[in-house]
Amino acid sequence: MKYATVALSLLSATLSVAAPTTTSGYAVPSILKVHDITTNQNVQGTKTNTSRSGTSESSTLYDIPIPAAAAGRTCGLVFRASGADTVQGAAAMDIFKNGFTDLASLTQGNLRDQQLARIVFNPSTGAYDFKRADFTPTIDSFPCPAGQTLHWEAAAVGEFDVNLVRQDFAYDGVNAPNGISVAWWERRFTSGICGIAPPASKGFVAIS
Repeated sequence: MKYATVALSLLSATLSVAAPTTTSGYAVPSILKVHDITTNQNVQGTKTNTSRSGTSESSTLYDIPIPAAAAGRTCGLVFRASGADTVQGAAAMDIFKNGFTDLASLTQGNLRDQQLARIVFNPSTGAYDFKRADFTPTIDSFPCPAGQTLHWEAAAVGEFDVNLVRQDFAYDGVNAPNGISVAWWERRFTSGICGIAPPASKGFVAIS
């Protein structure tokens, strides 16, 4: 089933960065590439294409630079889809840390390393939620690595899984970006332990 116009009225209320004034901004990918699992080739694109169906499978690779303005803040993964995107089957993705250092020059391979989270689409909010029952996430709330670039991958889950999501490559200062992003908040890490709940505008909740 395609996630389409039935949810648009809900999205109009959830995609704007609203009440929590502690939300300071969003970092978005500087580049995105679709990795073909069968051929091991990478092709630059404009949307997440993380899918598995029969013998066909692809994942999506990202470089996400975290700006200096996020220094000392709390960061967290955000992933949103709109009514124009296609989400089917398991409607879930595993997020990994990867070993590549420059996605622009990576023409093949993905260098997958450590799993960071499992997320699953919630059509009532337009957000992907952390599936904590399957995997304890490490990127729901973490010290922002300001001035560094995150090298991540979104991989398919289950036998049939389709996540075709348009990516915003800029944050307009008003609306939460479509696709993958990393939000950061005004409150600072002072002791290395966060203990601060993410603002409600992120849309992430724990589901079982």
